[in-house]
Parts: sequence; C-alpha cells; structure tokens
Amino acid sequence: MTDTTPISAPLEERLLVEIEAWNWNLHVGLCSDLTPPDQRFQGGLSYGRSFDVRGLIRAPRNLQSKTIWVWILPFGPDLEFGPDDDVGQVSFRNPTAQRGELRATLLVPESAISTMATGFASTWKYIHIFTFDDDGERASIARFSFSPDIDDTLRPWVGAK
Repeated sequence: MTDTTPISAPLEERLLVEIEAWNWNLHVGLCSDLTPPDQRFQGGLSYGRSFDVRGLIRAPRNLQSKTIWVWILPFGPDLEFGPDDDVGQVSFRNPTAQRGELRATLLVPESAISTMATGFASTWKYIHIFTFDDDGERASIARFSFSPDIDDTLRPWVGAK
C-alpha cells in the first residue's frame, strides 16, 4: 500500500525511512521480584515480541543519509488510546549511536504481527512516519505506514528520478 498523503504537507513533519534490515525478536525469561504482577506473563515470565528495523533516512533532506533504528513494539487489546496520545516517538539525538543516529519506537496491535512479518519478508521497503510536537530532540508519531516503493509524487522530495 502506497501512502497518498499530498506532498503539500510540511516536509519536516514526515520521515521516509528505507528499510535496510529487520529482525523479529522473541524474549522469554523469568521475572525479577521487582516486576509488577500485572506485567508478568502466566504469573512469573517476562515475555516479549518486537521487530527491530535498521534503516536509512531518505527524506527530509536535513536528515538524509542518517541511520535510524526502529523498534516496533506490539501492544495488547487492553491498551486504549485517547486524542492526546501518540503511536510512537522519534529521538533525533542518540548519544551512543550504537544502532543508528536516530531512534524510533512504533506501537502496533499484537494482531498485526503476522502481517508485519509477511510484509517485511516480501514487499515492504519503506516506512513513512508522520510526526508532531517536534522539539528538536524528539517528536511524537501521529501515524506511520509501510510501502514497497516511493510514490511518484514523493520522488522529487527524496531526490529520486
């Protein structure tokens, strides 16, 4: 699915990430005594699934060619969103820069995990991230999408022909 948001939107509110590599992680372990009971799986396990994506910023130009590490975290049906919430965060400063110059966290419903794995393994090459409340160090994410290509209307924005 190609995002058809018009390019007339402010460019600094949109990031285009080219996916270079991805991994689907699974973590299972015993909880520590400090883990709250409501965060324990089956009473005593720490259990988590997530996607790690290494990418390259294609646009906007002021961030072009910077690396980004995107952590995609599934959430369950108990999480409710309100009008003041976001679906992730982007950090424009990464003092350690071990995984990328920028970092982002995206939240997705647990039910989307198999669709995401299929999309990453087959066609997805880009992540479109739309931000708000950018303070220069981080921004909230209003929405995001994945696509196999760059829409023709976006080619001039990323410098592609």
